[in-house]
Amino acid sequence: MMEHSGIQRFFDAHRARFEAYDAPGVADLFAYPCHVTSDVGEVTSATVATRDAWLPQVDRLLAGYRRIGVRSAAVLEQHVTALTERLAQVDVRWQLIGGEERALYDFDATYTLADLGDGFRIAAIAHNETPKLRALLERRGGDA
Repeated sequence: MMEHSGIQRFFDAHRARFEAYDAPGVADLFAYPCHVTSDVGEVTSATVATRDAWLPQVDRLLAGYRRIGVRSAAVLEQHVTALTERLAQVDVRWQLIGGEERALYDFDATYTLADLGDGFRIAAIAHNETPKLRALLERRGGDA
Protein backbone atom coordinates (compact mmCIF):
# COMPACT_ATOMS: atom_id res chain seq x y z
CA MET A 1 0.00 0.00 0.00
CA MET A 2 1.00 3.65 0.34
CA GLU A 3 4.38 4.62 1.75
CA HIS A 4 3.77 7.12 4.55
CA SER A 5 7.18 8.80 4.11
CA GLY A 6 5.83 10.77 1.14
CA ILE A 7 3.04 12.12 3.31
CA GLN A 8 5.52 12.96 6.06
CA ARG A 9 7.71 14.86 3.57
CA PHE A 10 4.61 16.73 2.39
CA PHE A 11 3.70 17.86 5.91
CA ASP A 12 7.33 18.77 6.68
CA ALA A 13 7.29 21.05 3.60
CA HIS A 14 3.84 22.38 4.58
CA ARG A 15 5.03 23.31 8.07
CA ALA A 16 8.31 24.80 6.82
CA ARG A 17 6.54 27.04 4.28
CA PHE A 18 4.12 28.32 6.90
CA GLU A 19 6.97 28.94 9.37
CA ALA A 20 8.83 30.89 6.66
CA TYR A 21 5.68 32.95 5.92
CA ASP A 22 6.04 31.81 2.29
CA ALA A 23 2.53 32.44 0.92
CA PRO A 24 3.35 31.47 -2.70
CA GLY A 25 5.05 28.30 -1.43
CA VAL A 26 2.03 27.41 0.70
CA ALA A 27 -0.31 28.00 -2.25
CA ASP A 28 1.83 25.65 -4.34
CA LEU A 29 0.94 22.80 -1.97
CA PHE A 30 -2.68 22.82 -3.09
CA ALA A 31 -4.32 21.18 -6.09
CA TYR A 32 -6.79 23.36 -7.97
CA PRO A 33 -9.66 23.42 -7.82
CA CYS A 34 -9.53 22.79 -4.07
CA HIS A 35 -12.41 22.44 -1.63
CA VAL A 36 -12.21 24.26 1.75
CA THR A 37 -14.70 23.76 4.59
CA SER A 38 -14.67 25.48 7.99
CA ASP A 39 -16.97 26.27 10.87
CA VAL A 40 -16.86 30.00 11.64
CA GLY A 41 -20.09 30.16 13.62
CA GLU A 42 -21.74 28.67 10.60
CA VAL A 43 -20.28 26.08 8.26
CA THR A 44 -18.69 27.62 5.19
CA SER A 45 -17.75 25.66 2.14
CA ALA A 46 -15.91 27.02 -0.87
CA THR A 47 -14.27 25.77 -4.00
CA VAL A 48 -11.05 27.60 -4.77
CA ALA A 49 -10.59 27.51 -8.51
CA THR A 50 -7.01 28.70 -8.93
CA ARG A 51 -3.78 29.43 -7.11
CA ASP A 52 -4.27 33.15 -7.80
CA ALA A 53 -7.69 33.01 -6.12
CA TRP A 54 -6.23 31.21 -3.07
CA LEU A 55 -3.13 33.34 -2.56
CA PRO A 56 -4.95 36.33 -0.94
CA GLN A 57 -6.51 34.00 1.65
CA VAL A 58 -3.10 32.48 2.44
CA ASP A 59 -1.69 36.01 2.78
CA ARG A 60 -4.49 36.91 5.25
CA LEU A 61 -3.85 33.78 7.29
CA LEU A 62 -0.11 34.48 7.44
CA ALA A 63 -0.77 38.11 8.42
CA GLY A 64 -2.87 36.82 11.33
CA TYR A 65 -0.04 34.46 12.29
CA ARG A 66 2.40 37.37 12.30
CA ARG A 67 0.10 39.41 14.56
CA ILE A 68 -0.14 36.62 17.12
CA GLY A 69 3.56 35.76 16.92
CA VAL A 70 3.51 32.27 15.41
CA ARG A 71 7.06 30.91 15.24
CA SER A 72 6.41 27.27 14.46
CA ALA A 73 3.86 24.50 14.39
CA ALA A 74 3.92 21.01 15.82
CA VAL A 75 1.95 17.94 14.82
CA LEU A 76 0.39 16.63 18.03
CA GLU A 77 -1.46 13.77 16.34
CA GLN A 78 -1.64 12.47 12.79
CA HIS A 79 -3.76 9.68 11.37
CA VAL A 80 -3.35 8.57 7.76
CA THR A 81 -5.95 6.59 5.85
CA ALA A 82 -4.40 5.44 2.59
CA LEU A 83 -7.13 5.08 0.01
CA THR A 84 -4.78 4.24 -2.87
CA GLU A 85 -1.09 4.78 -3.61
CA ARG A 86 -1.86 8.34 -4.73
CA LEU A 87 -4.82 9.29 -2.54
CA ALA A 88 -5.04 9.64 1.24
CA GLN A 89 -7.13 11.19 3.96
CA VAL A 90 -4.98 12.67 6.75
CA ASP A 91 -6.29 13.96 10.07
CA VAL A 92 -3.85 16.29 11.85
CA ARG A 93 -4.02 17.99 15.24
CA TRP A 94 -1.72 21.01 15.00
CA GLN A 95 -0.35 23.20 17.74
CA LEU A 96 0.81 26.70 16.86
CA ILE A 97 3.78 27.85 18.89
CA GLY A 98 4.81 31.42 19.66
CA GLY A 99 7.79 33.01 21.35
CA GLU A 100 9.48 31.23 24.22
CA GLU A 101 8.02 27.99 22.79
CA ARG A 102 4.60 28.70 24.30
CA ALA A 103 1.51 27.12 22.80
CA LEU A 104 -0.86 29.61 21.19
CA TYR A 105 -3.69 27.23 20.29
CA ASP A 106 -4.41 23.77 18.87
CA PHE A 107 -6.64 23.04 15.92
CA ASP A 108 -7.72 20.10 13.80
CA ALA A 109 -7.57 19.76 10.05
CA THR A 110 -8.53 16.93 7.75
CA TYR A 111 -6.77 16.86 4.41
CA THR A 112 -7.52 14.97 1.25
CA LEU A 113 -4.09 14.54 -0.34
CA ALA A 114 -3.73 13.58 -3.96
CA ASP A 115 -0.60 12.89 -5.98
CA LEU A 116 -1.45 14.16 -9.44
CA GLY A 117 2.01 13.33 -10.78
CA ASP A 118 4.18 15.91 -9.03
CA GLY A 119 3.90 14.84 -5.39
CA PHE A 120 1.09 15.21 -2.90
CA ARG A 121 -1.12 18.29 -2.97
CA ILE A 122 -4.12 19.28 -0.85
CA ALA A 123 -7.26 18.61 -2.87
CA ALA A 124 -9.61 19.35 0.04
CA ILE A 125 -9.32 20.59 3.60
CA ALA A 126 -11.79 20.85 6.47
CA HIS A 127 -10.65 22.59 9.66
CA ASN A 128 -11.70 24.27 12.88
CA GLU A 129 -8.93 26.88 13.06
CA THR A 130 -10.64 30.13 12.08
CA PRO A 131 -12.61 30.70 15.33
CA LYS A 132 -9.48 30.01 17.38
CA LEU A 133 -7.35 32.45 15.40
CA ARG A 134 -10.09 35.11 15.52
CA ALA A 135 -10.50 34.71 19.28
CA LEU A 136 -6.78 35.13 19.89
CA LEU A 137 -6.61 38.16 17.58
CA GLU A 138 -9.54 39.75 19.44
CA ARG A 139 -7.93 39.12 22.83
CA ARG A 140 -4.80 40.83 21.54
CA GLY A 141 -6.72 43.77 20.08
CA GLY A 142 -6.40 42.85 16.39
CA ASP A 143 -9.01 42.16 13.79
CA ALA A 144 -9.53 38.80 12.12
